[in-house]
Amino acid sequence: MGALIFVVAFVVVALVLVFAGVKTVNQGTNWTIERFGRYTRTLSPGLHFIVPFVDTIGRKMNMQENVLDIPPQKVITKDNASVQVDAVAFYQVIDAARAAYEVQNLHLAITNLALTNIRSVMGNMALDEALSKRNDINNTLLAVIDQATSPWGVKVLRIEVKDIAPPDDIVVAMGRQMKAEREKRATILESEGVRESSIQRAEGEKQSAILTAEGRREAAFRDAEARERLAEAEAKATSVVAQAIAGNGVQATNYFLGTKYVEALSKMGSSTNSKVFFLPVEAAGIMASIAGIGELAKEAQGTRSRRRGKPAARLGPQQRVRARPMFKIVFWYWWALAAVLLVFEMMLPGVVFLFLAIGAAAAGLAMLIAADLSLEIQLVIFAIVSVASAIGLRRYLRGLQPANPSSLNARGEALVGQIFVLDQPILGGRGRVKLGDGSWIVTGPDMVAGA
Repeated sequence: MGALIFVVAFVVVALVLVFAGVKTVNQGTNWTIERFGRYTRTLSPGLHFIVPFVDTIGRKMNMQENVLDIPPQKVITKDNASVQVDAVAFYQVIDAARAAYEVQNLHLAITNLALTNIRSVMGNMALDEALSKRNDINNTLLAVIDQATSPWGVKVLRIEVKDIAPPDDIVVAMGRQMKAEREKRATILESEGVRESSIQRAEGEKQSAILTAEGRREAAFRDAEARERLAEAEAKATSVVAQAIAGNGVQATNYFLGTKYVEALSKMGSSTNSKVFFLPVEAAGIMASIAGIGELAKEAQGTRSRRRGKPAARLGPQQRVRARPMFKIVFWYWWALAAVLLVFEMMLPGVVFLFLAIGAAAAGLAMLIAADLSLEIQLVIFAIVSVASAIGLRRYLRGLQPANPSSLNARGEALVGQIFVLDQPILGGRGRVKLGDGSWIVTGPDMVAGA
């Protein structure tokens, strides 16, 4: 009865821990895990186990390819033409932890970065160049924005400029220019086409006449050669037949006559109008040969039957298995449970199994000292020691934490109170200042570059 209570209690504790710690991450997403408010690890799609009541889910990041529609904006080109540019960006989160903790609003950051770089790239190009080199614009924007978003754990896959809309007067002028250019090109192409057509027609007639003459000559040569080869073959066959008849006499004559007879039978049998079939004179000899083949097959079948093996010997009777002794709790059962819990602690990093292992070891030590302890007392010792070890370890970890950690490093504290000039405008509360060979992110109200 005591063993049953122990097993039931152990199963209940294990089920509670499993249901509290098992998490299922869907395909296409990653979860960040925080322990006491601090990031510890990232969960990929699948089944995972976290430490119950200690680990919490921080952010659920979408790892699929995302589409970001960049709003249209007016841009001044190099030749002072005002155009409206509309674009779209495709990006994918590569590192969920960096995308969750390195930037506050990922969509807004990528949008503002794309708008700024579109103005910069289009401002260095003339209108005709911008309209004809859209792929170059896309590649330049992709390289710049991908490099800027790399510290955020984001990979920018593509940036496409959807539309470049110049003013109406420029569109009308471009239409007239395009029409004149196309009419000029059509006239040139039409004249060149007439000339090429005449040349190709004359060349084709010439080649056709040459090939026709060569074909007639080659055909005549091939016909003469075929007739010559046929005559030589017939003469050689006639000579061979004459020599065979002269040397072997009746046997050679019978062979040739039999061959012709078989060929005639084959033609008659393959004809669709044949209704009567002729057997050779020696049909009885053929039937005798077939009967001899049948006797050989029977003899081979009998040989295989005699070569079969003997049946396997029968198995002996099975031995009886002795009954196992009854279950009885001893001190080393508790120590074995402690070892299993330590293995779980090493496989699933946390502190829960460590507390339970300490309690199991203490219960086993109590059984070793006093072997007549009841199961209820053993369970009480196990519970008290587990809870006490958990409380003691938590107080010890709190004592190790610093009182007031500084939020700035040594270099950041040295820059407090100084004045800097904005390298990029502050949009949406964020901008950049030039500092040495790099730039730092600053926050504040929206301001223009150079302030």
